[in-house]
Amino acid sequence: MQRTTHSPQHPQAQYTVRWVFGQLSAARRQAIVAFWVREDAIQCAEEAWRRAWEVACVLEEAGTGAIAGVCTVAIGFDETQRSFGFARIFIGKRHRHAGLGVRMGQRMIEGFEVLAYEPGAPYRLLAGIENPKLEARGGQRLLASLGFTVIGKTAEGGMLVERLLASHPDRIEVA
Repeated sequence: MQRTTHSPQHPQAQYTVRWVFGQLSAARRQAIVAFWVREDAIQCAEEAWRRAWEVACVLEEAGTGAIAGVCTVAIGFDETQRSFGFARIFIGKRHRHAGLGVRMGQRMIEGFEVLAYEPGAPYRLLAGIENPKLEARGGQRLLASLGFTVIGKTAEGGMLVERLLASHPDRIEVA
């Protein structure tokens, strides 16, 4: 399912967020690898190729379909052997408009909420925050609006946030 904003005067109207988890063609995967290398997000093509298998959604320029950003989710296992997703969002330098990261985050959450009903699917999403703006009070409010809570620090000292997937059948309700 794609999401598009239809306000011609707003920069967000120029973009579509497409859910692609587990559905990338070889050509699209190669385009993502080229995007990351060109944007200097991932310098090594081999690492970019490996990460391309983790792509959950893609930010595309409306009309052309050119890649403007990528959200990846690496699936891991916690100490209780339950799966979780570790999310990362990267938006190309010339495409960094207010609200696009939130749109990508919302689409990623929607996609994983649907998958959360499957046996063994991730029950939570984690993200290490590397953007200092998101560590500020306003950024934390924005993350909270997406359902993320701060749970600690990453090994690099950044903020670590978590979002439980509401539709997961084993979710523990906290009062």
